[in-house]
Amino acid sequence: MESQVKLEFGELTIRFLSDGVWRNDGGCMFGVVPRELWRREHPADDQNRIRLNLTCPLIVRGAEAILVDTGIGNRLSAAERKIFDHGDGWLLEGLQALGMEPGDITHVALSHLHFDHCGGIVRRRASGGFAPAFPRARIFVQRGELEIARNSRNERLRAAYRHVHECLEPVAGALEALDGDTEIAPGVAVAVSGGHTADHQLVIAQAGGQALVHLGDIAPTRSHLRGPWNQAYDLDALRTMEVKAAYLAQAVAARWWVSFAHDERVFAAQVANDRGRLVLGARIDVPEGLDGV
Repeated sequence: MESQVKLEFGELTIRFLSDGVWRNDGGCMFGVVPRELWRREHPADDQNRIRLNLTCPLIVRGAEAILVDTGIGNRLSAAERKIFDHGDGWLLEGLQALGMEPGDITHVALSHLHFDHCGGIVRRRASGGFAPAFPRARIFVQRGELEIARNSRNERLRAAYRHVHECLEPVAGALEALDGDTEIAPGVAVAVSGGHTADHQLVIAQAGGQALVHLGDIAPTRSHLRGPWNQAYDLDALRTMEVKAAYLAQAVAARWWVSFAHDERVFAAQVANDRGRLVLGARIDVPEGLDGV
C-alpha cells in the first residue's frame, strides 16, 4: 500500500498515501460527458460505478508533516460500505509503512468537507463513537466551507454535508478556519478555488524552484484535465473550468507537478501541452496490486 516513490523539493519531501480505492457513479464523476466517452478510460461495473482512488499527499519538512485530505476512513455504515465498496481505509497503514504514527501528523489541510475528503479525520471506536485520527494535528479548512457545511438550509447542500457533525465534532478544538489564501507551513499554502464547492481550496507545495499543486476535486482524475470534463457535483462548473485552466497553464509553463485526488492509476504527474492537448509527462503511478489495480 505504500508508494515507493517521492518528490523532493528543497527541504520538502512529498509522498503519496492512499486511503484505498472506492467506487462511485461514473455519471456523477463526469457530469455532462457522455458515458461512451468516459468509459473508455474508466470502465463501469453493472451499477455504473467506476473505480477511484483516495489520494492523500503527505508533505514533510523537518518535524512538520502536512497531510492533504484524509479519504473516507472507517466511519461508513454497513449500507454505505456496500454502496461505495470501501472498507476501513488504508491511510494509517500507509503512515506505518513510512515509519510514522498518527501523532506525527502536525497539519491536515482539507480541500473541502465532502465525506470522501474529510471522513478519515476521525476513527470509529470499537466501543462506539468517534475519536480524532490525528490527535496532534492542526486542521485547516476555509471558514466559508465550515459555515455552509454546518448551517446550510439548502436541501442539496444539507445532503452533501450530512456527515459533518460526526466528522468535525471530535476534532472541534483542532479546527482552524481560514479566510482565503494562507501559508499554513513554510513552503505549503492553500488557495481558494471555488468551483466544486463555494470555498473549495487547493494545496500548493513549493521549494527549490519546484512545486506541486493538489487540485482536489477541480481535476480529480487524469481525464478531468480536459476543460469541459467536470463533475455533476460541481456547484459552479464554469468556475471549475476557469480555475483548472489557469492552474494547468501554470503547471505547463513552470513544470509543476499536479496530483489527482481520485485517479486509480496516477498519483501525480507533470503536464505538457501537445498541440493544444494536455498530456501527462513524468508521472508517479499508483503501485500495481493496490486492491487489484
